[in-house]
Amino acid sequence: MAAVVGVSELWDPAVRHDPHGFYDRVRDSGGPVLQIDPAGNRFWVIAGHADVLAGLHHPAIGHEVHRHRPGHPAPEHRDLPEAARIEARQLITLDPPEHTRLRGLVSGDFTARAMARLERWIGDLADRLVARARRQGRVDAVTDLADPVPVNVIAELVGIPEPDRPQFRAWSAAIVSASADGPAATVAFAAYLDDLVARRRVDPADDLVSRLAADRDGADRLDRDDLVALVQLLLIAGQETTVDLIVNGIRLLLTHPEQWRALRDRPALAAAVVEETLRFRGPVEIVPPRYAFEDVELAGGRIPAFDRVGLSLWGANRDPAVFDRPHVYDIHRTDVRRHLAFGYGIHFCLGAHLARLESRIMFERIADQLPDLRLAVDPAGLDGFRLHRDGLPLDV
Repeated sequence: MAAVVGVSELWDPAVRHDPHGFYDRVRDSGGPVLQIDPAGNRFWVIAGHADVLAGLHHPAIGHEVHRHRPGHPAPEHRDLPEAARIEARQLITLDPPEHTRLRGLVSGDFTARAMARLERWIGDLADRLVARARRQGRVDAVTDLADPVPVNVIAELVGIPEPDRPQFRAWSAAIVSASADGPAATVAFAAYLDDLVARRRVDPADDLVSRLAADRDGADRLDRDDLVALVQLLLIAGQETTVDLIVNGIRLLLTHPEQWRALRDRPALAAAVVEETLRFRGPVEIVPPRYAFEDVELAGGRIPAFDRVGLSLWGANRDPAVFDRPHVYDIHRTDVRRHLAFGYGIHFCLGAHLARLESRIMFERIADQLPDLRLAVDPAGLDGFRLHRDGLPLDV
């Protein structure tokens, strides 16, 4: 018998606290599950690993629904407010050919080989953070350990001068908060970047902004909004998701003592910690908005044309058809590499290599140099969704 799922259950506070029971029932339902979001829009949830994988590279599922829906053209780009113009040009909201063109301008900066050159620099930064934590005795996992690594690394790659990094960190927090301050932060960041680009065109440096600011001809020409959108996405995605990964990894290790002991005894397991944390509690629950461009057969049912498709990475990564004991956090599992935490296909996370490198180094250093680390709060009161905002107090 197919499982029954409430029509707006995904937004229920109890489900928000622990959504995995919801995704279990979605997988057992025998088809895509219709949800109605708070704005009244139809939203079809897919949670099986094979079905999410199929949806991630389905040719009739994508972002730019206005290009396929008769009578609903996108508004003229020039008529949008500045913040909306920049948001509309984010890589995660574009389909080919524009997505292909823009991603190609930065993909070479984020290859595994390019990232490997940063290992010593990241290691030195992690050593300084851990040494300071040891001196303090009590620290916050977010502000003292997780946040400074991706913030400084991506800023270094992009070319944000060190004195400006606290300000761009504040802009990033405002933008991702989806608060009323977000558009103003986007506009302020764009003005800052305009000035930085102007300086780099006169005096180039070995950084991404200098390379993007270089004049191009023809198909490679990069207009101002595209440049701002690219850099903003890299700065935000390169920070927020990696902070989430590191903080939740620390939380999961310290609430699973046998896993924490295994890592302390063998810090080389840090790479396995990264992958299992990505599988068990990755930074992205459902991929950025995608739509069916036509009636789509998926997950044993039909999704109507132009409805939103909710491909759940969390659901896929707890699918018992793929992962043994999927609701168990186990850094020794052999099936972990099948997780989809970074997505799949043309939208596979551009910063996956960097996130893995930063997180692995942090887990190695914490296990090796902070062996007595423990939670300074009752684990029963922790909410994995709020750690990034509320912090995670630790005793060293």
